[in-house]
Amino acid sequence: MAVDMSFLIADQDHYEPWDTADPGPRYHAGPMPAGWTRQDSGAWTHWGPAGLQLPDQGWKIHVSSSLPNAQSVLTVVATACAEAGVPFKHLAGREMFLHAHGKHANRVQSGKFCTLYPPTEQCARSLLTRLAGDLTGISGPFVLSDRRFGASECVSYRYGAFRGRLRVDADGNQVPTMAGPDGREIDDERRPAFHLPPGVADPFRTAAPEAATGPVTLHGYTFEAVIRHGNAGGAYRFRSPDGEQVFVKEARAHNGYTPDGADAKTRLNAEYLTLRAIHGREPGLCPRPVELFRHWEHRYLVTEFAPGVPLYRWMVLNNPAVRIGPDAAAFAEYHHRCLALLDRLDAQLERLHELGHVFVDLSPTNVLVDDDDRPRLVDFEAVQRTGDVRRIMGTPGYLHPDPRSAVERDPRELDRFGLAALALLLLFPLHEVAERHPRALDHLYADLTELAPVPPRLWQWATRCHDRPEAPPPPVPGAVRQDPRPPTPPTVREEPRPLASRSREDIRLPTPRAVREDTVAALRRLADRTADALEATAEPDHPVRVYPTNPLGHQTGTRAVAAGTAGVLYALHHAGRPCDPQVVRRLRDETLAAAETGAPGLLYGTAGIACVLAGLGESEAAGSLLASAAAHPLNDTVATLGAGGAGTALGLLVHHGRTGEQRWLDLARRLLERVPDGDELTSRLSRTNRSGLVGGRTGVALALYALYRRTGDSRPFARGMRLLREELAYAEPIPVDGLGFRLSHDDRRVYPYLFGGSAGYAAVLSRYLACRPDAEFDVVGDGDLGAADTLERCLRACTARFAVFPGLFPGLAGLAVTLADAGRRLGRPELIDAALISARGLFRSAIPREDGVGWLGEPGQRLSADLWSGSAGILFALCRLTDPAPAPLDTLDGHSAGSRVAVVPASMERSGRRGRGPAFAE
Repeated sequence: MAVDMSFLIADQDHYEPWDTADPGPRYHAGPMPAGWTRQDSGAWTHWGPAGLQLPDQGWKIHVSSSLPNAQSVLTVVATACAEAGVPFKHLAGREMFLHAHGKHANRVQSGKFCTLYPPTEQCARSLLTRLAGDLTGISGPFVLSDRRFGASECVSYRYGAFRGRLRVDADGNQVPTMAGPDGREIDDERRPAFHLPPGVADPFRTAAPEAATGPVTLHGYTFEAVIRHGNAGGAYRFRSPDGEQVFVKEARAHNGYTPDGADAKTRLNAEYLTLRAIHGREPGLCPRPVELFRHWEHRYLVTEFAPGVPLYRWMVLNNPAVRIGPDAAAFAEYHHRCLALLDRLDAQLERLHELGHVFVDLSPTNVLVDDDDRPRLVDFEAVQRTGDVRRIMGTPGYLHPDPRSAVERDPRELDRFGLAALALLLLFPLHEVAERHPRALDHLYADLTELAPVPPRLWQWATRCHDRPEAPPPPVPGAVRQDPRPPTPPTVREEPRPLASRSREDIRLPTPRAVREDTVAALRRLADRTADALEATAEPDHPVRVYPTNPLGHQTGTRAVAAGTAGVLYALHHAGRPCDPQVVRRLRDETLAAAETGAPGLLYGTAGIACVLAGLGESEAAGSLLASAAAHPLNDTVATLGAGGAGTALGLLVHHGRTGEQRWLDLARRLLERVPDGDELTSRLSRTNRSGLVGGRTGVALALYALYRRTGDSRPFARGMRLLREELAYAEPIPVDGLGFRLSHDDRRVYPYLFGGSAGYAAVLSRYLACRPDAEFDVVGDGDLGAADTLERCLRACTARFAVFPGLFPGLAGLAVTLADAGRRLGRPELIDAALISARGLFRSAIPREDGVGWLGEPGQRLSADLWSGSAGILFALCRLTDPAPAPLDTLDGHSAGSRVAVVPASMERSGRRGRGPAFAE
């Protein structure tokens, strides 16, 4: 998941929406007419006449502004609205303005400083005309979702909803809606481009310009490809008139601000001059600057097009640690290449320092590596004179934790820290964990050296900026013998960032040696400390959530199983921890109140919440919620496990197993019978995850398997096997002899994870084959894998020892749980052993705190309690790994005919315990 920087603004420890941050010095609209009311809500301050009833939708007016002009522009807007009696809102304060117009802000939101809600088209025209006149000559950022009015450079408009009507989509997200021409609900699409809904014409534009034909050109350059879009401006590949490929970087006007108030154009001008200065002294040290030019309101920098892939991509393509079954020779070659690459980068930085500059933002995207492993520094936006570093820009995990102090001592420390962070990336990216808990690096070292020796110089380079002992930890039992030479002494040491979530010495985790001597005991201790911290994070009176969640939770709902309260309660109760009655009541009451507007499915919706509530004793509420979920219209347009019909049916089947009431089974059967096949089914899957357990056919197959287990009817079984065969259209080989899955036909990334990859597929196919070991896909052509071979290759993909995230659905915990569950189900103890070996890797992501152990939720910058990727999912996985009692989250495995005997290691039999708490299964 890409990092959404907006969730990192408001809090240093948890993901929170950007509009919950301190707005800073507030803007003042000035004296408003008698009877007008003011309301502060998040990022916005709202003004309007008391008792005014606006229509549901209409023409919105947006007024943009540069940062210096914001207060003056607001005064003009407020005066016009007061005289016209039109309600409006504006960004609350200066810090909110910087966030909304920042370099990493949402492109759809950007530029919107004031929003006006005229009740009629005539009123909108009058206000547009007045404001365009009053603000003649005043410029602001272009609002990408809008069309500018006339010749104005700051007044624009779009058609959209005034009131907050919402629907839920296939991914569980809340989507704004409005009425279409025929009165039916349509989406209020908010794109980074002007868009008119069906049946609506633009009344403010007399004639449209003729559409351009032929290739797109800019200042004599011919467009070839978009490299990336950004709020500050895009990056593109063009071709010059003489046929040379060039890199073009765009800076949008009055946008892309950094915290010091500098906009993108200011920084681009400085970058051009910096490139000129460096290239003139040392050609090749930076991309060769070609020219800086202005087109329309924006500015563009043209440089040579440097070949290569970003360093992160190079690591993923070459690091044996992220492969299946790597050998020592592969590691030795890779480590040799890493050291050579780092030495070259070090030499480039040293030369940059000799020229009197410091790079500042040394990150994986600002280093390209070509086919000969030669690194190249690119993106010199943050480069400044060594004696005059004023602007701090950087990437989380790669920027010095106390950059201001480093600048005061020696600005070159910024680059030394960044280079050490890149060295750690090349071994394995553990930056955010290591900043909070440097001892996690001991576990990383132990995990790596079990596979192959780590050169002391490379290890020392990667860890020299963390507060740890000088030497690597001693080898652990079974590790590959290490080079006896002592490590090179560090050249720079820094104190780690002083966060509230830093590790405490009184909360100690087992050492790598202790983890290997008794893995099950160590994992149980980790589970207990994780549960302790989960209990301590509850905030029953928080206005939005009870437990800290990740961006997914804020986008899909803070109550659902995937990333909300229900998932945390499920994990705690399954671990044998009592659940706070106040939290349970809040979950029950809020879900009942929102049942008609939420999604119906298992992970993002009411069916999953109902299953959790039923297990916690709220049977009446669960029945009501399940009846509402079964009747939800989304079941007939979305088939997924996460938000749609398959998830609803699975929830109904769970409740049937709990109550024995036939009506729940009948409802589930009818829902699954309405799920179509072929292309029509594809249209009902997740738009972003066409494949996978959560959003693809695999999840539908799981629901059909559950129906088969409840009824014994072979038709759902056969249909589920057909869907699993169809899902193989997204399969891709993973070296060596593994099988992964793309999220869609257009997405080239291949995953082994539970949410959308090998683990999710294996979790379902292993259930089918455990019931019928001789089951086969209905069509197996020449060269195609049969069902058993397909499962074997998926399980092999799950044996990967390293994953960027530790979490249940997108990370290592899900891989380990899949192996362990399949091992028990299929009677294969070697899979359980492999699961426990993989699970040791969880210790390198554990963060001790005063209240227990916390975990960084996806995308890995903040602590989170969610089941999807945070503490609750880790806790659930740890309980599954160390307790053979069946209590899976996503199945209905009973003890009927066809179940296999659970197989556990001897160490678990000696000290094993039975499962506790409710489950989605018997």
